[in-house]
Amino acid sequence: MDKKGLIIIISGPSGAGKTTIIHRLVNEVPLLKQCITYTTRAKRPEERDGVDHFFVDEPAFTRLIEDNQLAEWAEINGYRYGTPKAGINAITQTGNHAVIDIDIKGAASIKSLYPEAVSIFIKPPSLDTLKERLEARGEKDRLVLRLERVAREMKQAQRYDYIVINDTLDRVIASIEEIIDKAKSS
Repeated sequence: MDKKGLIIIISGPSGAGKTTIIHRLVNEVPLLKQCITYTTRAKRPEERDGVDHFFVDEPAFTRLIEDNQLAEWAEINGYRYGTPKAGINAITQTGNHAVIDIDIKGAASIKSLYPEAVSIFIKPPSLDTLKERLEARGEKDRLVLRLERVAREMKQAQRYDYIVINDTLDRVIASIEEIIDKAKSS
């Protein structure tokens, strides 16, 4: 296969539904693979190491940075997250399409390294809905931090190639599939 795959960036505030959207896209869109990121945060009960993230401790994450293995990394809500260059390249060089779940700063870094990447910002249907989703996660100790970050992130949405409102899952999936089809034909 000679054609290089696409890089699809998905960003948005915590609780916007990115994880659910990405899991469904990976199941429905041919050749779409999630680029697994590293994180220093603890694994949630429903998550699996090497599937949802690579869960590492602080010293291991620092080594990834020092060894220049990350395309981008950031500290978010007290935890570090990073996207491995090798993960992106392994997906796209085989003709598959890499989908990456990253924050605003990380999206800018990926776009600078991979200007052809397609960036999509996921907006929640309302701030009340977003707050309910965050409260349902049971992370009340970090809720204030997350809500403060939301306002900053929402102001950055216009920097993305596309903005999609996550009002219903079926509609948001259909919208993103159209975006991917358009990018594939370009």
